[in-house]
Amino acid sequence: MGLGGILILLLLLVSLIVFIYVLVVSARGWGWLHSILLSFLFIECWVLLIFSAGVHYRRVTATEEAYNHRIAAETELAQTQKLMWGSFNTATSPEEVDAVVPAQSMLRRMTADRGRVWRSLDLLQSVDGTYQLDLSSADAGSAAEGVEADPLAEEPAAAAAPAAPSSESLPTGTIVYGFAEQLNEAEQPIPVYYLGEFAVKESQAGQVTLAPTLELTAAQQQHIASGSATNWTLYELLPLDSHDVFTLPGSQPSDDEAFGTPDEEMVRGLLANVPNDNDQQTEIINSYLRDGKPADDSDPAEDVWVQVNVLKEYKLDVDSREVADATERGFFDASGRSIDTRLKRGDDGLVTLTADSKGKRILLPQAVARPLIDSGVLELVRRVYVRPLIDYEEAFVHAIVRKSEVEAATALAQRDQSEVEKAKQALDEMISFRQIEKQELSSDLGNYQREVKILEEAVAGTVAELAAMRTQIQQLYKNVQAHHASLLGAVSGTALGTDSPVN
Repeated sequence: MGLGGILILLLLLVSLIVFIYVLVVSARGWGWLHSILLSFLFIECWVLLIFSAGVHYRRVTATEEAYNHRIAAETELAQTQKLMWGSFNTATSPEEVDAVVPAQSMLRRMTADRGRVWRSLDLLQSVDGTYQLDLSSADAGSAAEGVEADPLAEEPAAAAAPAAPSSESLPTGTIVYGFAEQLNEAEQPIPVYYLGEFAVKESQAGQVTLAPTLELTAAQQQHIASGSATNWTLYELLPLDSHDVFTLPGSQPSDDEAFGTPDEEMVRGLLANVPNDNDQQTEIINSYLRDGKPADDSDPAEDVWVQVNVLKEYKLDVDSREVADATERGFFDASGRSIDTRLKRGDDGLVTLTADSKGKRILLPQAVARPLIDSGVLELVRRVYVRPLIDYEEAFVHAIVRKSEVEAATALAQRDQSEVEKAKQALDEMISFRQIEKQELSSDLGNYQREVKILEEAVAGTVAELAAMRTQIQQLYKNVQAHHASLLGAVSGTALGTDSPVN
């Protein structure tokens, strides 16, 4: 009991003593009836006093509780508003996203180009190059598209559990992209390996059969055959490359890092398997780590963007007149305007840049910004290196086609090498044969040279004998002529002396 309760009891005791004394003194003059009525009045006064004190106490307590509850309700309402919408004090937190609505808007923008996703699909069997998946094992609601809960709507009294994806969400002929998935630390399925592009061949009874649209690589086939791809994730559209994906969580853009601080550990881990021939791996990793940082003079011109300030009001048309789904034409036209209805700005499609935008980080390609800078609409702040984004769908197809070309060229080179080896073997055999033939010819050459020498000597002797014989014949011929002349002279002299014919 508190001090107030003790004082009231003392007051009650004192008043009771005084009342009894007064009642005894005045009882002889009033009579018994007046004394009884006076006692009842005394008791009623104290009862009324006690009840009044209790009511006052309860009223004060209730008032204090009501005030405290109102303050708590206002605090909770302010906290709820902050958690729902974020901070409206742009001076202290100009890029507040730690709230439901901004985070949901950011998530909507990040997933606008993703399409439908089917997660946690069990691989049942692989037959003749086709793969059968079980949709009943998928996460409930994982294939929902375009349906987002209103963060301000009241929760229903009894929310029904979302139904698991059925085979109706994957009709025959649908093109999907498969990834092998693993559970992260939060037990969430995360895609970790690209398995290829597939077409739905059969879809019924909660099961789908996929057939690859292009021949899978040996690594993809091995990844599936090894059992590392027991759980699949299917994407209706391949994820797009982004500058923000490879930054640290919660990292904000700054003057030196236009897209935030790169997550070096994640980048090096993801690109650890890239071949490092001619420092290729180092160059690729550096391109990710330098993304959004000040550009160097050695950077290619197409990879250098400029950060600008707006000096004069200028309007940009960001919506194309064409309208197409991302699965048909892509997201943007040749000039960079959006053609996907989910990305269109709406209304007239114009974005107005005003001088009030000064201080905001506006990045533009040099080819777009240079005429505006020269005309005085924009002011150059700095040159920034921007990593070229990769079209994964085109890159994967190009890699597969390029791999097929390399394999065909390799097979042709191996065939040519085999023919060269055969020709080399035939050449070695010919060289061996020719060496033996050379040895035999060398031996025959020696014999031939000896025979030639003998023949030359014989010819020389014969020539000498012929010359001697010719000399001898000439001499004999001269002797014969002389003898003939002498005979003619003798015959002529005899004829002249006898005048008789010669018999």
